[in-house]
Amino acid sequence: MPTFPLPRHAFKRLFFGVCRAAVAVFLLTSTAQAFDTVILDPGHGAHDRGAAIGYVYEKHLALDTARRVEQLLRREGLKVIMSRSRDVFIPLQDRSALGNSRGNAIFVSIHYNYNRGGSGAGAESYYHFSSSYMLAAYIQAYLVQRTGMTNRGVKSANFHVIRATTKNPAVLIECGFVSNSTERARMLTGEFRAKIAEGIAQGIIAFRKSK
Repeated sequence: MPTFPLPRHAFKRLFFGVCRAAVAVFLLTSTAQAFDTVILDPGHGAHDRGAAIGYVYEKHLALDTARRVEQLLRREGLKVIMSRSRDVFIPLQDRSALGNSRGNAIFVSIHYNYNRGGSGAGAESYYHFSSSYMLAAYIQAYLVQRTGMTNRGVKSANFHVIRATTKNPAVLIECGFVSNSTERARMLTGEFRAKIAEGIAQGIIAFRKSK
């Protein structure tokens, strides 16, 4: 078959078109790969108590919840890394650095909420990059389903740990309001924190199966 040389401008269009297609395929195949590591980030710690009413501190609730999620995920065969496993202070930069330290992973920061008027109620999930939206959506759906809490939705936010974690999907989960007397009474029970942990873990597993 005879061949005909392409004009320079046509060759350039063809070359860059092939490059764009190759990049698109690479991105699709890389994001489709199921992760095998979950980085759990219990918020606050040590002198940073987080949301607090009396002797009820967010830092304790977040750590207990993260430990429960850790156990559930390990049973499913996932690797789990904790930003802290005891009552210590971890700077935000170190938390996001940990979120970027592993490939094929996701980052989930666990918090409890606060509202000065005490009227806030329910769970909400945050993402920064659009690539993290579906992770937040899965966790939010299962968290609300498992606990029966008010669904405050999935929202975009600029929190450091999800903004600076750029290598992996990263979300921040608010598991109810410490400032709400009804929710506070529930979250002080191990049974309710177990439900919160189950909702988060189920959302993570469902997101993984969707990959």
